[in-house]
Amino acid sequence: MPHQSFESSLSSPAPTLVEHGPLLECAHVGADAAPTLRIRARRAYACSEEELFRTWTARSAWERWMRLRARSRASIGPYQGGAFRLELAEGPTIHVVTGVVLKLQAPNHLRLSWQHLEGAGRASTVDVTVRHRLDWTELVLTHGDIGSRRDAAWLMRLWTIALGRLGDHIVAQGSQSALLRRRMFRLVASEGVVQRPSSRV
Repeated sequence: MPHQSFESSLSSPAPTLVEHGPLLECAHVGADAAPTLRIRARRAYACSEEELFRTWTARSAWERWMRLRARSRASIGPYQGGAFRLELAEGPTIHVVTGVVLKLQAPNHLRLSWQHLEGAGRASTVDVTVRHRLDWTELVLTHGDIGSRRDAAWLMRLWTIALGRLGDHIVAQGSQSALLRRRMFRLVASEGVVQRPSSRV
């Protein structure tokens, strides 16, 4: 019986301007170096750079869009040299990923070392670049130095699902922020500080 991949996704699809990848590429880093595998993906979301970057550096956000099981753990030290750990559920299997924050330049660039304990034993790297583009915020993900095609196939599935969930998380957060703003407006208005013009004659 085939395993269900990484639990169920959030309910509503995220509206994105750009959906490119993830694509698997064979990267040639030098004339004498052996080619390596990398995955590249690009998405654009309706949020600020700071909000998008925070989804990668706050533990509560990781737990939301990575959709970890209730007893699983997700932790990150959001500073250069900080450690992170993810436990990703796939059917009855828990995949453990550990690593270190190699670079953190908020709100535009994050680089992680990535060690999948069930993988080929070789650490890979994840680069996340966030930038403002038109009225959207664009995310470019590059997962490089992948050790084998087997690892690459697993990571392609993971990032396809995770980036979709990230978009759903951002939409949900935006809806919550809009609701909070409406509640705050009603509270302030009820105290007589702000009054809406009456529509009655």
